[in-house]
Amino acid sequence: MPVRATHATLSAGGDAVYDPRARQGSIPVKFHLDDGSILDGALILTSVELEHLYQQTSRLVDAHERALGGTP
Repeated sequence: MPVRATHATLSAGGDAVYDPRARQGSIPVKFHLDDGSILDGALILTSVELEHLYQQTSRLVDAHERALGGTP
């Protein structure tokens, strides 16, 4: 049976990079596999996907702040 990825996490110390010519961004990630191993990789996002991810993460940050009793 092939090894499968269970989830991905951000790579510590890795910086996101935007390529204006390709109009895409790259975020370094680590893929965690079900056999316990980890592979380095990258999440590549088009400009539309970057905007969508920004909206989603903004909602997550707002929810986190509300859960802590702050105001978004």
